[in-house]
Order: sequence, then structure tokens, then C-alpha cells
Amino acid sequence: MLKIHSDEGPPCRNMEALLQGVADGSLKGIRKWYAVAHATRCSHCGTFLARLRETLELLRAAKSVAPPPADAMERMKRGAWAEVTTDGDES
Repeated sequence: MLKIHSDEGPPCRNMEALLQGVADGSLKGIRKWYAVAHATRCSHCGTFLARLRETLELLRAAKSVAPPPADAMERMKRGAWAEVTTDGDES
């Protein structure tokens, strides 16, 4: 498990793509090991990886939420930006 760092700043040069691969699970083998080992020692990369994982988790959770009403696209096309109430009436 990675330590949560409080250091702000960009990840190290050439590490961003590797850290993204670790976060989304696409990176395997020695490259994954290297990226994780680096992130445990580098506060900038550790923070970047922790935030990537948190963001991906939130996006996956949001994706599992019910889709918008079927008429949402139609309202957007015609410019009706009114919010929909819980009973389905436009306000």
C-alpha cells in the first residue's frame, strides 16, 4: 500500500504514463513494480498516484449510477436547461 503524501506538484518527468498505467491496472510486470517502487519513495509521484486512483474510483462509482432520463438529450438539443424535479416535471 502506498503512503499518502501531502506534497503538491507534478509527478517526475517520464513517470506520468507509468503511474496512469498503475492506477488503471493496465501496467504489468517490471514496469509496474518500478512505478510503484518509485511512487512509494517520491512524494510528488505518490500523491499523483493516490489522486489518480481516487479519481478513477469516483468515476467508476458515478458510471454505475442510473443513467439520465431518456429525454435529457432531447432537452439539451432544444436548449431546455431546466432541472427535472423528482416527480419528472420540468421546473
